Amino acid sequence: MRSDNPFMLAIHCIGALLFLPFWYLQRLLPRDKHIWLFGSWFGQKYSDNSRGMYEYVLAHEPHIRPMWITHSKEVFAKLQGEGKPVAMAHSWKGRLWCLRAGVVFITTAAAEMNAKYLNGARMIWLWHGMVIKQIMADEVRFKNLRYSTFKRIKVAINNFLFPWENHVRKDAVLSTADFFNPFLASAFEVESSLLWTDGYPRNDALFSEVQEDIIKRYREQFPTAKFIIYMPTHRLNERKGTPFNGFEGFGFDQETFFQILEEQDYVFFNKGHFYDSGAQIGMSNPRFLNVTDKDFDNLYTFVKDMDMLMTDFSSIYIDYLLVKKPIILAPFDYDDYISSERPLYYDYNDLEGVKATNWDDVFTILRQRTYFNPTDEQISRFHRYVDGNSARRIAAHIQAN
Repeated sequence: MRSDNPFMLAIHCIGALLFLPFWYLQRLLPRDKHIWLFGSWFGQKYSDNSRGMYEYVLAHEPHIRPMWITHSKEVFAKLQGEGKPVAMAHSWKGRLWCLRAGVVFITTAAAEMNAKYLNGARMIWLWHGMVIKQIMADEVRFKNLRYSTFKRIKVAINNFLFPWENHVRKDAVLSTADFFNPFLASAFEVESSLLWTDGYPRNDALFSEVQEDIIKRYREQFPTAKFIIYMPTHRLNERKGTPFNGFEGFGFDQETFFQILEEQDYVFFNKGHFYDSGAQIGMSNPRFLNVTDKDFDNLYTFVKDMDMLMTDFSSIYIDYLLVKKPIILAPFDYDDYISSERPLYYDYNDLEGVKATNWDDVFTILRQRTYFNPTDEQISRFHRYVDGNSARRIAAHIQAN
């Protein structure tokens, strides 16, 4: 993160200006097509589509040299302890691998590695969710409508000085179905030929037989219960120091909530967005658990054993369709979200699932059990493939082109 100190900011900008020639000269350097780099969530996590792809390559592509690049000492220690190839982004080893890599997989942004040394590599945008709300260039255009002239000039200067942050190549963008391709082409500003409808590597875990320890513990304690996981998307409030907490307002009543969990035999897992991990969920009940990334190894081997999903605008909706289980859609702040956060790409009513506008609706749904499984038509609309072979298809696609 850049300093707000004017002197340090000036130094940073001068440094960027001096580095610019090397950034462009990098394209003349030879790169090894057998070196593939992976990173996730701004270099802070070992997760998501990059993890699924990395682990597939480690297990099935012996002629490829994979390397996980991270900014997190915790992630580095974990992977090093497991004997997996890993490097810190700003170490000399990390910089060298970034300069040599032929293929780079991106989950959120090139900054999850060492973006300054990636110019000339083949950039595969796995991304971290099929679109419901506007993303990337479409989100930027929406925000620009609110920018002052000074802010727009500042953004333009930033784009010039830091091309490794703002003008990263897009040699391929992953999709799960043709339905999403027009939206992805707009968001990533790419031709349709660069959209690969091979599926998401993280979703391969939904078809695995691995069971997380937390599932085993709670299933032993509540053998007949239905497990519900609540996964709302993040809001801009987090950037203002107020993480989203779906249990504050929207008609939530703790006593009624706990009573329904007990009477109807539910266990409710709350998994807030990564950005909203600072939200204070001050509830205590054996049938309620606020989970974080530390409670499981892989989110998707955890989610697959849930009996029901509750969400709002999160792309987890698209992924969870693959397990063919009920979904409660709870866009409590719908009007505010689409007007002040981000518009949606398509009509929210196009999403199958029983809908709730507040917690009273949720309570009625849980009492009356009016939820239902998604139809095959909805699944095939959002997923060309319903299997656990997305990483295999992507690896084959890269090596064939």
